[in-house]
Amino acid sequence: MLRFIDNGGVQLCVEERGAGPRHVLFLHGWISARRMWYDVADRLDAGRFTLHLLDFRGSGLSDRPNSGHDLYGYVSDARAALAAIGAPVLLVGHSMGGKVAQYLASERPANLDKLLLVAPGTASGGKSSPRHRDHAMQTYGSRRKIEAYQRAAMTRPVDAAAMERIVDDALVSQLEHWSGWYDNGRFIDFADRLKQISVPVLCIGGAEDPVVPPSRLRRNVAQMVPGCVLVTLRDAGHNLPVEAPAEIAQAIESW
Repeated sequence: MLRFIDNGGVQLCVEERGAGPRHVLFLHGWISARRMWYDVADRLDAGRFTLHLLDFRGSGLSDRPNSGHDLYGYVSDARAALAAIGAPVLLVGHSMGGKVAQYLASERPANLDKLLLVAPGTASGGKSSPRHRDHAMQTYGSRRKIEAYQRAAMTRPVDAAAMERIVDDALVSQLEHWSGWYDNGRFIDFADRLKQISVPVLCIGGAEDPVVPPSRLRRNVAQMVPGCVLVTLRDAGHNLPVEAPAEIAQAIESW
């Protein structure tokens, strides 16, 4: 079932699956959409879970405003989706969504129960070269380049249908989303806020992740978030929701 929630005039699409007592909110990564989580969602028992899959602004079926394509705009989207769930929630975030999830968790929202970070962006900032940015922006609108860009971040083979799905979602992502997160979200530093996270946190990374390698996850997430447990998946890269859906689903089941 698709429903739309309002965030300051921006209509956000949330896909709901299942009717179980355990609520899970999924936050996708950059140039992605809620469908990145389909292979994980398909493995979860609809009788045990109610799943909420969010499209951030500029992605999937959500509105495409000109503003809010930065860390704080996406945090506001996640905050609105979380507040719309009238129950304790396990918040699951991948890549960009993982960085957004850390910031949101540092606010200590009332119904946040636990946090699962999947190859998350880190709160310790960083920087990029003009060459890397140009390469990322030149990928916009090209199916061939997007597929190559996504495959370069992965190690395990991925089902053809899953690859087509994530490429299609990148193709329809708003241009302001591509540049906005890269320029005004990806490298924002809020490491000082991580000590405010008070819920249990599990972080899962890929041993071969070229975007957020294990050493960075250990240093900038596991060692900075109080009580964080770090798990590294062998022979896995960055796009774990499609590379390792069974392991991510199992983590949700047990976590």
